[in-house]
Amino acid sequence: MSLVRWIVIIIFLVVTVISSFDLGPNINAIMPVLSVISLFCAACLHGKIRYGLKNLAIFFIITWLVSHFFEALSIQIGFPFGHYHYEKLAGPRLFEVPLIIMFAYFSMAYVSWILSTVILNQYFKPLQADKVFLIPFVATFIMVMWDLCMDPLSSSIGSLWVWKGGGSYFGVPLQNYFGWFFVVYIIFQSFALYIAKHELYSDEQHKVFIRKSFWFEAVALYGIQGLFQLLSPFTTVDHKDIYGPMALVTIFTMMFVTLISFVLIKDSRKLEHTY
Repeated sequence: MSLVRWIVIIIFLVVTVISSFDLGPNINAIMPVLSVISLFCAACLHGKIRYGLKNLAIFFIITWLVSHFFEALSIQIGFPFGHYHYEKLAGPRLFEVPLIIMFAYFSMAYVSWILSTVILNQYFKPLQADKVFLIPFVATFIMVMWDLCMDPLSSSIGSLWVWKGGGSYFGVPLQNYFGWFFVVYIIFQSFALYIAKHELYSDEQHKVFIRKSFWFEAVALYGIQGLFQLLSPFTTVDHKDIYGPMALVTIFTMMFVTLISFVLIKDSRKLEHTY
């Protein structure tokens, strides 16, 4: 099973690398969708082992309902993210929000959540006491880091969504990031309150949870998601004034989280080098 998960992660890596090249409007339009699908599959395969299908479905439903509500609300009234509309992002829409966005939200939310458990040395321990609130808080920062690195490229250059009047952060309004923190925290805190009362796992799951390779999967997914920003300055000719700074921001945010998570897993005494 771990081999299947790593194959999907490698597919996500290949899609991410290809996406960093300008291969024409038709391919450029479909690559974000392929990226989200491959990341979603990897997150689901990992999450099914970590939390079980039912609890993972609850996580997905919470993420869908909260994120879709606030996306649609912001498109209509500008709260909480600011005024914008979706333009080139492919796929069906509900209340003007592309459905593919919900799968991206969930995938990165799951990966960010897992990395927060790594950073706080939680791993597979049941959520108790202050961890019920600390895990969501740290996970929120980890996920907003992704948007900090991704949004200027996807909106200002990719025109997947367009901000009305632009913004001071490479065309993105600062309100967007405070809005992201607000919305993502609601998602994580809601799941934390749920999973603290409903998390159960078997001896068979425990055998997987003590393997370092299992937790490295989440690290790989988060790091690969940041790879696009790192490659873009070298694989594109135009817009160096945005690609360069976004690569720099990615190094000191997403790549730092990737590095510290990798080191913590590698040095953990709770886990074993079993594959």
